[in-house]
Amino acid sequence: MWTFGLCLAGVLVVGSLVAVDRAGREETPQTEYEQTAQAETELSLEEIASVNDTVADLAERETSEDAVAAQAGQEEHLTEKEPQTSSGETEPGTGEEQTEPLKTDREEAGEPEEETEAKESAREAASGQVISEQALLEQGIAFDETPSLLWPAAGSILMDYSMDGSVYFDTLNQYKYNPALIISSQTGNKVLASARGIVESIGTEEETGTTLVLNIGNGYKLTYGQLKDVAVGQGEIVEAGALLGYVGDPTRYYSEEGSNLYFKMTHEEDAVDPVLYFEE
Repeated sequence: MWTFGLCLAGVLVVGSLVAVDRAGREETPQTEYEQTAQAETELSLEEIASVNDTVADLAERETSEDAVAAQAGQEEHLTEKEPQTSSGETEPGTGEEQTEPLKTDREEAGEPEEETEAKESAREAASGQVISEQALLEQGIAFDETPSLLWPAAGSILMDYSMDGSVYFDTLNQYKYNPALIISSQTGNKVLASARGIVESIGTEEETGTTLVLNIGNGYKLTYGQLKDVAVGQGEIVEAGALLGYVGDPTRYYSEEGSNLYFKMTHEEDAVDPVLYFEE
């Protein structure tokens, strides 16, 4: 295209010169020398016409070459979209869908299909934070209300459960009811599952920081607060004594109390005293 532009510019310049020359000849009589120059100019106009034809040919040729290049690019793009094997068949995933179902990791490991389906059902229920008692029973998760809970972390009780009367909170500088055990424990200490259950949720609360809820069946749940480096995932089934995470730094609600594990037990959403259920 740049060749066409240069030729067109040249034609315009020559045309302008010829127009000026003709205007000058009309005003004054021409001498014999000027008549000869005019003949040469007219001959140049014929050459200009020839140049115009050449420019047109070049433009038509460049247009044709651009069209061929565009068509070649489209064919190459279509070829890339439909990769084929050496036999000419479309590769898996680019043509027809595979008809053979893929095996899960559990199926390849030889885990019974019924057990796999039960675990997946429990995991899906937990991910939706709606765990039915039937799903829990299928996994053998049913807290029997006997003193069988394991102590959750190394340390001693800093603030006892108290829903019958208020207790004093140093950081808050006030008395209030306490629905949980505040267990004094060093940052980095292991936090263990006190019973077999399903991890119902993992989230962050303003008062208790990173918080994990473990559903242990029969309407009972255990809440672990002020954690860090949680070692399990939502919907995961854990055994009693399994590692859940580690004691983290205290939130601003417990800065005066120091590092601790927030441990709460509920039954049908009502707080109960976990001390009554620890194994003897």
